[in-house]
Amino acid sequence: MECPAKLFYTGKDAQYANEKLEDSFLAALAEGGFQVGELAKAYFPGGQEVKTLDCDAALAQTNELLRNDDVVIYEAAIRWKNLFIRTDILVKKGGHLEIIEVKAKSYDPTEDGDFLGKRGGIDAEWKPYLLDVAFQKYVLSQALPKFKIQASLMLADKTAVCPTDGLHQKFLVVSKQNEAGKK
Repeated sequence: MECPAKLFYTGKDAQYANEKLEDSFLAALAEGGFQVGELAKAYFPGGQEVKTLDCDAALAQTNELLRNDDVVIYEAAIRWKNLFIRTDILVKKGGHLEIIEVKAKSYDPTEDGDFLGKRGGIDAEWKPYLLDVAFQKYVLSQALPKFKIQASLMLADKTAVCPTDGLHQKFLVVSKQNEAGKK
């Protein structure tokens, strides 16, 4: 929903010129989103990550992992017809699959409630997040119809008190520098 052109270029050799990547503030936000994703994995330990960006290789690796009775997969790849998704976290327990879509957006249960707006429809602020997880559930249910499927959003709770002082300082982001050409 963010940008059809960006979606078109995903997984292709041609590059999408994303001006957001050049903005240092937005780059820092993306880094924070990465940290939230890594923290979410701690809630589902022992998972296998599908790291490749090649769609066919990611699908093959995901399908191989789904042969297990119980498995946690980070960045699972699922295709149904011409629809393709990458789930943040996919948990398989027997005949049950759970999608956990992780967002860096924070949530206050007293203010945000059930994601409904004042007139009863989906609150516009939450609509992209809910459509994202709904689309993932739809694709997964079509691709693997024999499974019982549950979908969830994982968000940071604004009202929760952190039991660890300086928790944010315990997550370090280390960037790999290009060593090619250096002697």
